[in-house]
Amino acid sequence: MFGLDVLRRPPACVGGTDRIAPHFSRSLRRLATDTEGVALVEMAFVAPILAVLFLGLVDVALYAAHKIQAQQAINRGLEMAMMAGASVSVSDIREQSALQAGVSVDEITVSPTLECAGVVTDWDATCASGEETARYFQIDISTAFAPTFIFGTVAKALMSTDGTIPVEASGVIRIQ
Repeated sequence: MFGLDVLRRPPACVGGTDRIAPHFSRSLRRLATDTEGVALVEMAFVAPILAVLFLGLVDVALYAAHKIQAQQAINRGLEMAMMAGASVSVSDIREQSALQAGVSVDEITVSPTLECAGVVTDWDATCASGEETARYFQIDISTAFAPTFIFGTVAKALMSTDGTIPVEASGVIRIQ
C-alpha cells in the first residue's frame, strides 16, 4: 500500500494538477493576447512626461514675454530720449521705462554720455568749436523672472538661491 508508488505520484488531494495546468496555461494565453486597457496603461506612463514638457513650455513662454516687455521698456525710454533730445531728464526716462516694464525704478539705469572728438566728457559740458559732438543715452534694465512651474526648481539648482532667472535688456541711442 505505501510503496514507491506514493513517492512517484502525488496524493489525490494534491493531484488534480492535470486539471489546473491546462486552465492556468489558457488563462496566461488569454492574458497575453488581451489588449483591453493597454492605452490607459501607456497613457499612465506618458502623461507625467507630457505634463512636465507642457509646464516647461509655459515657463519658457512667460520668460520670453518678460524679456520682450523689458526690451519694449528700453525702446520706450530711447524713443522718449530721441523725441526730447538733450533736454530730457534722466529721472523721466527711468520712470517711463519702469512704468512700461512693470518694474521698480531702481532696476533701470540711464547713462547719458557726451563725446567730444571721441573723448567722453561730462554730460553738461560743451564741446569746443569744430569738435565732433555726440550725445548718447544708454538704458539698461536688470530684473528677475520668477518661473511659475518647472524652471523654478531648475533655477534654484543651477542659477540662484531664490529660484529666479535674470532678465537683462539694454539699448543705446545717439541723439546728437
